[in-house]
Amino acid sequence: MTKKPHILLALWLIFVGFIGSPEPCAADTVVTIKGKTEMHKINVRLSDVFEGVPAEIDRDIAQAPAPGKEVIYDVNVLTRIAKKYRLDWEPQSMADHVVIETPCTRITADTIREALLLKVRENETNLLQKNIAVDVAFDNHALEIDLPADQAPDFTLNNFVYDPINKHFHADLVADSVSGPFAVPVTGHLTIKRSIPVFAHRLEAGTTVQNNDLDWILVPEEKINASVVTDAHQLVGREVKRDTDGDTLLYIHDITPPRYIKRGSLITMQIETPYMTIAVQGKALQDGGKGDVVRALNIQSNRIIEGTVSEPDTLVVHTTSQKLAEAQ
Repeated sequence: MTKKPHILLALWLIFVGFIGSPEPCAADTVVTIKGKTEMHKINVRLSDVFEGVPAEIDRDIAQAPAPGKEVIYDVNVLTRIAKKYRLDWEPQSMADHVVIETPCTRITADTIREALLLKVRENETNLLQKNIAVDVAFDNHALEIDLPADQAPDFTLNNFVYDPINKHFHADLVADSVSGPFAVPVTGHLTIKRSIPVFAHRLEAGTTVQNNDLDWILVPEEKINASVVTDAHQLVGREVKRDTDGDTLLYIHDITPPRYIKRGSLITMQIETPYMTIAVQGKALQDGGKGDVVRALNIQSNRIIEGTVSEPDTLVVHTTSQKLAEAQ
């Protein structure tokens, strides 16, 4: 709610024009000022400002503030009112003042935002997905509408238009007032955000990603392209290629299938022929994931052979009986 500053000479001139000349009083009337008055009528009366005003001299002196607004009668204005109406009042300090406030029913920006989102989602059903959030930014950053306190905060959004390309919207907010319906233009734009997986903490290169390594953040749609990881299945069970901090966007090139065999590690080589399988110990000369063909050193024969990675630390070598001796 926007508050008016202290009333200056201009407000006093409004008073003079509104009330005209005072009626003479039989005697000066001793009164005290009120600290704050809530208005539920159109005009401010003497008794709204001063305590102890006799009914026979009470009268309208100004219009009440609009709903949701307030005015402050400072010591200068109070002195002039008391003198004009021959009220027996003297200021106790220069800080003396009276606040005149008109309560209201307020249509808040949050309420308008919710109504707008319902309108948008009626036309853009893809925004109903669970992993999508929508932020609404109004062109009018102080968008609030104050109605009389006894009126419900009801309104409708007419002439609604939404552009899905640039995410801009326009509507006419229509509400009722004591003087009849009125319309307020409402414009702004949407920011579409998607929930995507990120690391919950720093992971070092070579770490195999687990479910408990993941967190989820909302990212504006325009920052997400085809190379950004958007699904947890793209991460869990895979290895991190480089040291990566948490809460940062992850890209497909940041991860790799898990290495079942690591270069330099001791492995089991299953040398298979149509008639038998022989297991010998070897040393991996390359990294390899499942299904990769890598080279390894047969420790017993000191021969280098190629095989297919079948499971962790296991290399399958398919060969004929003739080549079996060479492999051994």
